[in-house]
Amino acid sequence: MATKEKNSTGRAEASESKTTATHNPTTTAAAIPRLAFSMRETAEILGVSYITVHRLLKRGKLRASDAVRNKVIPRTEIERFLRESTAAN
Repeated sequence: MATKEKNSTGRAEASESKTTATHNPTTTAAAIPRLAFSMRETAEILGVSYITVHRLLKRGKLRASDAVRNKVIPRTEIERFLRESTAAN
């Protein structure tokens, strides 16, 4: 419900009631599993810097999808990279 209130200059302003339902992104994110991550998110997952992820992509050690504007790294690709890089040790 909109109400009119006067501000400090004496003009009437419309304000809406705060009773509308809000969207909670955490419930949506929990319901849909992530399939791909940004370069920054991948760096956080791997515990390395953003530039390290960039270098891994450039060397071909990690593969990203370039179907969208920004590079995204599929979850399966991160898992493959970890599996292969730890098996070599």
